[in-house]
Amino acid sequence: MSTARFRPAELESKQIGSKFLGFCNVGIIDWEDRADQYDWADVYLVATVVPEGSQYSQEFKIAGSYDRDHKNNITTCTLLKRLYWLFDVLGFDGGPDINGTMVDGEGEPIDLVTYFSQNHVTNPLEPKHEYICYIYKEAGRKDPSKVYSTVFPKLVHNTPSGLKDLEGYIAFMKSKNLIKEVSELDIAANADPTPDNGVPAPSSKGPVRF
Repeated sequence: MSTARFRPAELESKQIGSKFLGFCNVGIIDWEDRADQYDWADVYLVATVVPEGSQYSQEFKIAGSYDRDHKNNITTCTLLKRLYWLFDVLGFDGGPDINGTMVDGEGEPIDLVTYFSQNHVTNPLEPKHEYICYIYKEAGRKDPSKVYSTVFPKLVHNTPSGLKDLEGYIAFMKSKNLIKEVSELDIAANADPTPDNGVPAPSSKGPVRF
């Protein structure tokens, strides 16, 4: 006579990973400027992106302050490089002038978020996943027990050459330990997993954010 197996609830397998990590095809559905919320930020540009097949969005952020010379003109820096990576992918021919004011291709001041919201978004109900980004888990800086999803601030076109370019760059950043990625084994060892609805379950080791 056969009987049902005995498997206590505490021995049930629990999903700790996500297929929406790593290199993901994404569409941009919204833009926001948060620079006025931070004293240190010359730029705090946020694009809301939706990975292909996911009902949850992620935030792609480019934020920081410009390096400046003795005349207070902006100079080459990480923030400027990241902005032009984005602008080149979007086909935007403007950028900051030497004072840091955002201008269009004709040198006229421009509201970047308004322009991008009118020209570089996809329908959230039927999104086109025109870009690829890299999404990974990162420990909180103030509280390492909390884990967050982070989108690396570099988009590429959703093409084989775009993917190859991003794969190479991410590999380089990891080799320099400039991407501090938390592995799924680390997550499993330090936190209870997230249930199917995406809301973190209570943990005996403190709250966990994904």
